[in-house]
Amino acid sequence: MIVSVAACGSAASPAGSSPGQTTSAAATTPVTSPPASAHSTPAGFSVVSMTFASDDAGFALGSVRCGTGRCAALLGTIDGGRHWRRLTAPTRTLGGVYSTCQHGRPCVQEVRFATPLIGYAFSPALLMTTDGGMHWRLLKTTGVTSLEAAGGTVVRVSAGYEGCAGGPYRVESAADGSNSWLALAAPAIETICPPLLYRQGSRIVLAGYGNAAGGVRATAQIDRSADGGRTWLNGPDSCGGKDGYASTVALAPPSTLVLLCKHQMPRHDGTFGPAWIRISTDGGAAFGADEQLPSLPVAKGTITDYQLGAASPARLLAVQTGTSGSRLLRSGDGGRSWTTSLRFPGAGTVLLVGFEDPQTARVAQGDTVWTTRDGGQTWRADHFTG
Repeated sequence: MIVSVAACGSAASPAGSSPGQTTSAAATTPVTSPPASAHSTPAGFSVVSMTFASDDAGFALGSVRCGTGRCAALLGTIDGGRHWRRLTAPTRTLGGVYSTCQHGRPCVQEVRFATPLIGYAFSPALLMTTDGGMHWRLLKTTGVTSLEAAGGTVVRVSAGYEGCAGGPYRVESAADGSNSWLALAAPAIETICPPLLYRQGSRIVLAGYGNAAGGVRATAQIDRSADGGRTWLNGPDSCGGKDGYASTVALAPPSTLVLLCKHQMPRHDGTFGPAWIRISTDGGAAFGADEQLPSLPVAKGTITDYQLGAASPARLLAVQTGTSGSRLLRSGDGGRSWTTSLRFPGAGTVLLVGFEDPQTARVAQGDTVWTTRDGGQTWRADHFTG
């Protein structure tokens, strides 16, 4: 997987942690679930998180109609998204904003698979499967806000509490399928929510944020490791400008780091200026010039979100969301020019899954997933349910 995207994160330095320190292997509790069906897919499925362990083996966590509300559901594919089958949902309910449970515990809102068999559901609970999502085991830890797998190991940000309470967090690593976690020498990032974790191979980036919606300067603190978390380099937010901050990060091999920069403060008419990107090809030591994203013609002040994916310093994808809908932008020249690849009407959440290799990437909304095999030039639409 070239790009890994993380869930919401938390603050302060883990007390007493040191490189190579082993945390106690948490006890595990089997999760009781109805048997998964290899043939049926649920009606009304809406995706919230997606992960691919290879170009063909993928998993989608989402919700389905359940009585008067909605329940969690998990689907899997072995043919690159053309066909999906229902697996066992890791929890009955999905998590809410800021990695909290709103409708019963345990709950999760993210899924990552290290292999077609070994996977993790998290935020805020943490569950693990070793049989491809047929059975799940609840691990006795909570407040896991970010988790990414690569190269035979999985790295997590664990706070021990739900939500954004400003308390300490830990960055820990384990072998795929293991429940013995080693504390990494992660830097202290003092924010309200735990920092976001991004990963590509042995490279790890932690991004912590101040109050970007407030009236004071709130740049990100971006710390990066090139050796799996053994050593770290601290770096300031490189978006520049009096109110710019790095809202999103993307990684690509061998040492590409892309920042998507947004304005913190509105202009005199209440709107925010266009976002821009900055690209580093040396792991974040130096960045190139600002490259502006095209503006989305929406109503006043309603560009609400951006997502970013990178296959290389040249090949980029960005999702731009406003109240009138979203669109997927593609650049083949490092952000100097952009074309619209897909348009998504309505207010449904669009999920940019990112690149699995230099040519294969995915984006999803509701019950539909789009796949490209040519770097984003053309896209194939498949549905999770028949």
